[in-house]
Amino acid sequence: MSVVIEGSIEGEQQLSRRLLVMADGLNDFSEPLQASATELMHSFDTNFASEGQLFGGWEARKQDYPWPILQRTGFMKGNFQSDVGRDEAVLSNPTDYFPYHQSNAPRTKLPRRVMMKIDQERKVFIQKAFQAYIIMISRK
Repeated sequence: MSVVIEGSIEGEQQLSRRLLVMADGLNDFSEPLQASATELMHSFDTNFASEGQLFGGWEARKQDYPWPILQRTGFMKGNFQSDVGRDEAVLSNPTDYFPYHQSNAPRTKLPRRVMMKIDQERKVFIQKAFQAYIIMISRK
């Protein structure tokens, strides 16, 4: 025994065209990815300016130096990069010593100082950027 379900939708061609436009738009997420990358890059800069307060604070130094924490040369602070494509955003800091500060590996001497993080505020921002983009695509 076979079951056949048939139906028709008034305005079927318009719906079909609209779904095709949405499908094309959903193949390129560069707009919400760029907005997200820009927000994250701004948060990394803000975090440096506040010596880590945005993401929980950085442990104080054992010795006093005349420059802000992690900013003796300014190289690491200025070396954050973002590369945004149609389906991904890669944020990085290629400075050789960056991983030693950012890592959550067990440590004995060098304290962890988080510079990159997607906290709850940034997570909500990213979700809203994607929601707004999908809504905009669906209304075309």
